[in-house]
Amino acid sequence: MTLPVVLVSHQPPDPIRDAFRGVLAGAADVVFLPELSDASRNDVLRTARAVMTYHPIRDLGVNALRKLENCGLMQCLTAGIDYLPFGDLPDHIAVAYNAGAYAEPMAEHVAAMALSASKRLAGEHRLMRQGEFNQFVPTKRIAGMTCGILGYGETGREVARIMRALGMNIQAINRSGKTDEQVDFIGTLDDVDHVLAASDVVVITLALTSATERLLEAAQLKEMKPDAILINVARGEIVDEDDLYAHLIAHPDFTACLEAWWVEPIRHGRFETAHPFLDLPNVIASPHNSAMTDGALITAAERGAENVLRFLNGETPRFIAGDDVRMA
Repeated sequence: MTLPVVLVSHQPPDPIRDAFRGVLAGAADVVFLPELSDASRNDVLRTARAVMTYHPIRDLGVNALRKLENCGLMQCLTAGIDYLPFGDLPDHIAVAYNAGAYAEPMAEHVAAMALSASKRLAGEHRLMRQGEFNQFVPTKRIAGMTCGILGYGETGREVARIMRALGMNIQAINRSGKTDEQVDFIGTLDDVDHVLAASDVVVITLALTSATERLLEAAQLKEMKPDAILINVARGEIVDEDDLYAHLIAHPDFTACLEAWWVEPIRHGRFETAHPFLDLPNVIASPHNSAMTDGALITAAERGAENVLRFLNGETPRFIAGDDVRMA
């Protein structure tokens, strides 16, 4: 029996190739687009049942996408898909995003930022370099504080697991306003002000969509506690850049832990900010690397391939992109 073809749009390193083939062994013939001859390329495009990709437009091109006549699933290997121009993708192909692909390392990064901010690690390091030794300046104790999680999906729930273990209370928002997990409050985007006001630490793990772009502007930042910690591991555009900078200047006890930025090299070809965030003592920064731990890319590849396997087995694939996770 001929196995269905799963087309990989790029040339990954051997460990990721092995991950794809390991998950799909016996269920699909995994083919890598860059390895195809010109003679076989069109046939593979027309027969492929699924595509695994980081960026279909860049890797395949619009003309090749139109040849995917038999394809039923495009499995993106990234957790976020706000970069995709859905108008250029064939209507008959369902698009899945790789939700939670990097949940565990991202949640660890969130915890590290929350602890660093609450224990004043970065700030006191700077002051010690200047000769100050503030042994009796109090820091915050995480246990008993409230963590608000904006985006209670795969990554948000992993964040909650760690924060709960540290003794934090959990308030969260998601699309449905429902969860089976232990939380002190769950709501929807309509409840964002409530969660902001109640939380000592606010973590953003939301997808960037037309509904979440600039979700946090000056009015929402003013709802937060004056000494709150804001951690963004999602997309910079969810927070208004100008308003956040002004808020940090006006509230020196407020801390922003910025892992996601407004202009980044992968998405925009460069890194830049409209304001000198990195000069502020109440900013902790990292270069959007929370997912980059040993083996994380292999785990993400396996999770993407597992979703393709569901599709090939006749099951409904998870995390199909609807209007609620697309940019307008």
